[in-house]
Amino acid sequence: MFYKSSDWISPLAFQERCTVISLTQTSRLPETSVDRDARFIVAVARALHSYGTPSHQLEETLSQISNALQLESQFLITPTSIMMSVGQVPDQLTFLERVEPGDTNLDKLHQLSAIIQRVVEREINPGAGLAEVDRLVASPNRYGPALMTLAYGVVCSAAAVFFGGGWIELGIAFLIGLGLGVVSLLAERHPRLSGVMPVFAACFATVTSRVLTSMWPGEAFIAALGGMIVLVPGYTLTVAMNEIAHRHLVSGTARVTGALITFLQMGLGLALGVRISDAVLVVQPVVQPDAVPGWVFWIFVGLASAAFTILFRAHSRDAFAILIGSLIALLTAQHGTAWLGPVVGVALSSWLLGSFSNGLARYSGRPAATTLVPGLLVLVPGSFGFRSVQALLNHDVVSGVEIGFSTTMTAMALVTGLFLANLTVAPRSATF
Repeated sequence: MFYKSSDWISPLAFQERCTVISLTQTSRLPETSVDRDARFIVAVARALHSYGTPSHQLEETLSQISNALQLESQFLITPTSIMMSVGQVPDQLTFLERVEPGDTNLDKLHQLSAIIQRVVEREINPGAGLAEVDRLVASPNRYGPALMTLAYGVVCSAAAVFFGGGWIELGIAFLIGLGLGVVSLLAERHPRLSGVMPVFAACFATVTSRVLTSMWPGEAFIAALGGMIVLVPGYTLTVAMNEIAHRHLVSGTARVTGALITFLQMGLGLALGVRISDAVLVVQPVVQPDAVPGWVFWIFVGLASAAFTILFRAHSRDAFAILIGSLIALLTAQHGTAWLGPVVGVALSSWLLGSFSNGLARYSGRPAATTLVPGLLVLVPGSFGFRSVQALLNHDVVSGVEIGFSTTMTAMALVTGLFLANLTVAPRSATF
């Protein structure tokens, strides 16, 4: 909603004098240039937030837009709220809204970036830009439910391969991914399901993997971890560390807390799944999986990149760039870890991935997130965080704390690499 800052005299004066107008009723505001520009900035803020833009990048983008429109503005963005003031006192407009964190949508992010660029360069006025933003937000997503569900299964099976699983593990992970993909799509339509999604996902993956590996010998934990990898909040943890490093302490701390709660919920689901499966199954010995041949590994690298294109709703023409970014992340992480150790190796991989993404953004005009986000998903330490919770559940406190510390250090290594990448190849802009 909007309100005039000059009306903040006292609670009584506010009640008598202030005109409060919801965002859906902003046509009632007097049509001035500040009001028109404010509506555009608010619409951009809501859209960027819903497309998964981190808080520090979102604030920087809004500041750049305000400077281009010659407006004095202040912004405070958190994962669950948008607060901003636009204009000068006494005609300053202030906006406050409760929002939910959004999922990454790379295609719409690119289209939104193009609209912002046209407004900033004065090709269109903010009023026309607002109309285009509204049409973009109302447009359907690029990929339908069937492709999204298939992408879940492909990413999960690829994760099982990356974790050292064999044919049995990747097949089970594929089935688990398909099931969780269906449930995730249902959760988007029924928000109440999202609260129990981590518990259900971990329980479903654990029971399914243990039941199927009792019939076909395999490593149940690798199959379960691969099957629910898309829901493990490793990327959220990395974004949180990045926001804290940029001194966005409130937003970063909120994301860290959210990631921690998700890990604990998944740990609860794991324990519940173990109890259920133990009650109906005879305990099976742990089987060491036979890793798939090397050529299968590289096939799944390509399949995972194609699935990332769908999961992050990128345009199909970005699939090759996403593949290159994923290969840079994977190859440099493997060799860098072998040469320099896990922390420095991951930092090196993040630096090269960030430099590539910034360079591609400057050359092609597409947001750096197009290749950066899928590439980071290959590197994020989500599996280590889940292993830490598993160790603590098994009363192995020393291993749990050690793995948890390694998870945090890996996330910070990723953030450090991104800082170095921004120094090596300056980003074109915050988002557009």
